[in-house]
Amino acid sequence: MKRRDFFEKSGCGLFTTMLAYFSLTSCKKEEEAPAVEEQAPAPKEEISQKEMVKKMLMEKQGMTEEEANAKIAEFEEKLPMVKNACICKACPTFVAEETELAFCHPLIGKSKIITEEKGCDCPKCPVYQQMGMKNGYYCTRKSEMEQEMAKIT
Repeated sequence: MKRRDFFEKSGCGLFTTMLAYFSLTSCKKEEEAPAVEEQAPAPKEEISQKEMVKKMLMEKQGMTEEEANAKIAEFEEKLPMVKNACICKACPTFVAEETELAFCHPLIGKSKIITEEKGCDCPKCPVYQQMGMKNGYYCTRKSEMEQEMAKIT
């Protein structure tokens, strides 16, 4: 068999054949080459907002697990009051598809639906004023607690 016939029948070029000669690669046709199974990266396990807040309280604030659980219980107790006083629906950034309110609250956090910032009415909210909040755009940037904790290094 002539060299040219070999290259044409094998589907390999000269360079590939030379690499195969030095055992650097295989000179098999793609359909003959064994399939290389790519392992997909393990899916990142999503934790609940409550678990994330607990972890943040323990790591960034140095709370014990019991203290963090007590703080979360306090957050849960205040959540209905925050939702009742919330003015999120009147905000220009709020979208009709969103069903959640009170994004400033640590157990709610940022919206999974709202992505575009069109103006922020958070400073007008009674919750914002009553709690002495400093940030805004909670629907797109995370809760007050999360934003404040991000500033701590």
